[in-house]
Amino acid sequence: MLNIEKTLQSVRDLLDRLGKEGVEFTLVESEYSDYVADIRNPNKVYVFLECSIRPNGTFVWRDYDHHKGVCDFDEFRVRIITLTANKYLDKAKDKRKQWASLCEGTDTPMPESLAVTVSDMEDKASRLKALLEPDDPPLLDGRDIAILKELKPYGVVKPAEESQRLRELGVLERRYYIDQVFDALTDKGEKALEFASHVERTKRRTS
Repeated sequence: MLNIEKTLQSVRDLLDRLGKEGVEFTLVESEYSDYVADIRNPNKVYVFLECSIRPNGTFVWRDYDHHKGVCDFDEFRVRIITLTANKYLDKAKDKRKQWASLCEGTDTPMPESLAVTVSDMEDKASRLKALLEPDDPPLLDGRDIAILKELKPYGVVKPAEESQRLRELGVLERRYYIDQVFDALTDKGEKALEFASHVERTKRRTS
């Protein structure tokens, strides 16, 4: 089986698994000669502005937060699951904010139908994140990338709360050597930085 055939089968299996969680991405033949297939977003869940697969099995993508990148299937799997889960969390958060705004800050319970909708979104996000493997790295934001890149050998991330947060994220670990205490990147942290190196910030489009 050719590499691209293996990649396409892996994508079909992944999209089928996402579909079982109610997230219907679509794999279609690409309109462009440089690509063999495109991946289309589910209805009203805007994950990728563009996402295509090259003949060599790599993925070219652009999101709605002005990022773009090229990656292999393993990274794409982490990216599509994480970004989709985050979109559902964002939608749930927006619903909560809209309700709080309507209530002008008063502590008024949401109507049952709205509460169920929000809960379903949050549950879906949790189920999606459960599809990640234990050694899959998180997708880091710019601040976390900077902190990890600036960490020197035998250094400690400060303030302590940041060190604790990154350790809970699994990208840092606390180490001890004789009388020294320091923070060090984990394998997951190294992989997270590798994934981040494949991403570029794009220019905002002006009207």
